[in-house]
Order: sequence, then C-alpha cells, then structure tokens
Amino acid sequence: MGKRSSLGESFFGKVYLLVYNLLQFAGWSYCLYQFVLEAKTFQFNNRRLWNNVQLPLAIFQTLQLVEVLHCIVGLVPSNPIITFEQIISRILVVWGVALPFASSRDSIGIFLITGSWSLAEITRYLYYALNILNAVPYLLTWCRYSFFLVLYPSGVTGELLTIYASLNEIAKNPNLSLALPNFLNVSVHYDIVLMGIMLLYIPLFPPMYFHLLAQRKKIIGGASKPAAKKVN
Repeated sequence: MGKRSSLGESFFGKVYLLVYNLLQFAGWSYCLYQFVLEAKTFQFNNRRLWNNVQLPLAIFQTLQLVEVLHCIVGLVPSNPIITFEQIISRILVVWGVALPFASSRDSIGIFLITGSWSLAEITRYLYYALNILNAVPYLLTWCRYSFFLVLYPSGVTGELLTIYASLNEIAKNPNLSLALPNFLNVSVHYDIVLMGIMLLYIPLFPPMYFHLLAQRKKIIGGASKPAAKKVN
C-alpha cells in the first residue's frame, strides 16, 4: 500500500477509480441492506437471504477481478498476487459452491459471508472513493482498518461452512467426479477437491491476516492525530 502511481494520479485514472469504487460501494450496500432486513427478523432464513442477494453479490464479487488488472497496469500500488488471493476464494464460494448447489444455501455460512463481505466492502470502497477526493474522515479510516479484525475471520468461517454444507450433495452426484479409466489416468472428485481447498485455509489464513494487521499498524497504529494517510 502507498501512493497511487502516475496513472492512478492522472485525471482519467482518478475519475475511473472514483466511478469504480462508488459502483462497488452501491452494490455492496444493497447486499448489506438485504442482510439487515433478514437479520432483524431473527429467523435467519439463509436460503431466502441468498435468493435476495445472489445476483448482486455474484456480479460485484466477480467484478473485483478487475482489481488485479488495476495492480498490474499501475492504477493502484497493491500487490496483484495478494489481491488475487483475497478475491479468488470468494469467487470459488459463489460460483463453485453457492450458485450450483442448493444444500449450501441453507448453511449459516450464507448469513456470515453476506454480512461480513458486505460490511467490509462498503467501508473499503467508500474509503477508496473519498481518498481520491482527499476527504477521508478519521472515523472511516479507523473502520476501514479495524473492522477486518472481526469480519475477516467471520467471513472465512462463513466460506468454510458454506463449502462444508455442499459436500454431501456433491459426493452424491456422479457427474461431478472423473473416475478411472480416463485420459488423465487419475480420478478426480469435486468434493475431495473442495476439502483440499478447505485445508489450504489453514496455512493461508494467518499470513493474510498478519498482512492486514501490518497495514493497520502502518495506517492508524500509533497515530497521534486523526488524519487519513494517502493510500489506495
């Protein structure tokens, strides 16, 4: 994280990033609105929540892939590999689990990912948009670099629970397995693949979490006055 590149500081670069961030802010705000409507009923109907958010959530989550391109072309200074790692697990949960497998939509994981992702993203994108305008209040800076302390673990928990809820349905579907003999000379079972991905969270979660902690310390840790630093 740091100052935007010359491309990101150009007029057209700023306008593009402002429009993109505001668009994402609007999309995730809608998802959070639907989450709040469901949460206030205290019934936690995860399938109903998913039916209400699946389209905008799929659109705006998938749209985040352009942020990897933003890093590559120099619109923002973030690391494209880290950015990709932060996005790809969510896209897998949306397109590889929640959309195709009905059993996953009954999991409390749907409730967790909708709330965690939405709240995290509206603070992040609003922060980015106002940062372009040099108008970030300290409270938003604090929220941007503090909410993840809870939202990142709760989001990861939601992802794992959503995947777990789909495993039995996947295992019962022979069309989702590649049995021997085949041209690859190896058997592939989608439920086993997903379980392997779940295990990958164990070594991948701590480094990502500590990366976010380092960002927090850099931006607001030990700050003597309530001023936002120039980041994107």
